[in-house]
Amino acid sequence: MKWQLLHNACFAGNAPEVDRLLTAGADPNQIAPTTWRQTPLGRTLEFRVTAPKHAGHVETVRALLRHGADPRLRSTSLDMTPYELAAFCGLQPAADLLRESQPATPHPTGMTDLWLASASRLPEPDMLTAVRDLANPHAVNSIWRHATPLLMAVGHTAHFQVADQLLKAGADPNLGTSILHASCDWHFEHLIPALRYLAASGWNVNSRDPAGQTALHKAAFLGYANAVRTLVELGADPDATDSAGLTPLDTARKWNKPAAIKALSRAA
Repeated sequence: MKWQLLHNACFAGNAPEVDRLLTAGADPNQIAPTTWRQTPLGRTLEFRVTAPKHAGHVETVRALLRHGADPRLRSTSLDMTPYELAAFCGLQPAADLLRESQPATPHPTGMTDLWLASASRLPEPDMLTAVRDLANPHAVNSIWRHATPLLMAVGHTAHFQVADQLLKAGADPNLGTSILHASCDWHFEHLIPALRYLAASGWNVNSRDPAGQTALHKAAFLGYANAVRTLVELGADPDATDSAGLTPLDTARKWNKPAAIKALSRAA
């Protein structure tokens, strides 16, 4: 049986079809032979802004577990367990089903428990308690995939009480690359309120990465016109040049980002 049939049904949260395929002999632990490396549980729970999770995904998790899916297997490009994926996408009933199946081994590429709690879309009061318990001077500024716990709390989840707690614990809003640089990996859904929160918390909007690029350069490269306008409003310098001598407007023109070009032309 083709693995794609099961994986497609899992992604859609089509529990009856998943159950039918598993009964017919589909492998509940088949890892997709792609760079994404999803298991059926991973495919069910992987986060997509454009494909929100629903009750069918919870029933799909139940069906997979009934048929022998291993809840300890890491999968997807994030190497997350099914519980970690459920927490990341905020599907609480699935997280409750999977919570006790967490392996004792740490994440293979360095994601910490604090990072996951900060990035989790599970209810903020629960995550606030977890962050209070986990925050320490070392973990609070850990960076995984170019993002700190603080950047994930504000950009991925819009959990600003969690962000407040991280700041109290010593989170540095200027650590690492800017949230616009991190958004190349994460495509933050709550980018604009995150920018405003970070700027009010001491982030230097004109800070630079090793290539001399500011957040405004990166917003121009990505074509994020709303972010361009917000950054300029917050004091970003539209005339700043990177190590190649390019301004943000030059960058937008180089990468053919018309909305960003328009926003930056007005800021000039």
